[in-house]
Amino acid sequence: MILKEKSNFLIVGTVRNVDKTLELDVNRLTKSIGKTKNLSWFFVESDSDDDTLKILKDLNKKINNFNFISLGNLTNRFEKRTERLAFCRNRYVEEIQKNYPTIDFVIVADLDNLNKKLTETSIDSCFKSTDWDMLSANQNGPYYDIWALRHKTWCPNDCWETFHFYNNFVKDEETNMQNHIYSKMIKIPSNTNWIEVDSAFGGFAIYKRWVFDFGRYNGVNENNNVICEHVHFHKLLKDQGAKLFINPNLINANYTEMTLAIKPKYRNRRRMKNFINSFKSR
Repeated sequence: MILKEKSNFLIVGTVRNVDKTLELDVNRLTKSIGKTKNLSWFFVESDSDDDTLKILKDLNKKINNFNFISLGNLTNRFEKRTERLAFCRNRYVEEIQKNYPTIDFVIVADLDNLNKKLTETSIDSCFKSTDWDMLSANQNGPYYDIWALRHKTWCPNDCWETFHFYNNFVKDEETNMQNHIYSKMIKIPSNTNWIEVDSAFGGFAIYKRWVFDFGRYNGVNENNNVICEHVHFHKLLKDQGAKLFINPNLINANYTEMTLAIKPKYRNRRRMKNFINSFKSR
């Protein structure tokens, strides 16, 4: 068992246009992590046109060991959203390598009001074993983060690449969406054993510090097509022998924007179409 209260933690993430929810996220994360030896923060901001920078400056004054960097406007430099995300994530990788040598665990969190259901109990469940290098989150609703997922049976390939392939032959995007993306959004009971994966994220993941000496994010492939930046990062970790799991008890949300489209009460064609279009705009 790992003694969380004797360990040093760093929380990292990327932020853009989150002035209404960022402080809520920081407070939730602080409460959910509970007692540690030391807790530090490092956020990477870009492309905000609201008061996100002001909130970051306020948090820097109020919270010990809270740091951030703004990379300004990246949209002119990187056309694709995943490229911008990978660039920002690599900035916190570099920061970890240079300035956080004594950290034991790094938490990568989405900071867009997703992680509403985290609890100290669920995070503590990660530290009952030492035989892991990354543990990622689960949801009470269907598991939503299929693009970041790689599992030899459940999701061995890029779900959006598969979706686009079938669109060449089956001229019904909604059917292809259901067959190749929504069908993989299964519900995982919280008492299920840890699920070993080649990649997963789900909006929240805990890593052992050593993996950041080897991982690097990439948001496009060799053909300059968008890919999920987490998959490339995790491939490099697996090449180093890292053990990656989904921890079903690490619940961070109920339904998300993506899985609401398949919730019976909310299911409709407009939601599904909006989801398809949101990906096309990346």
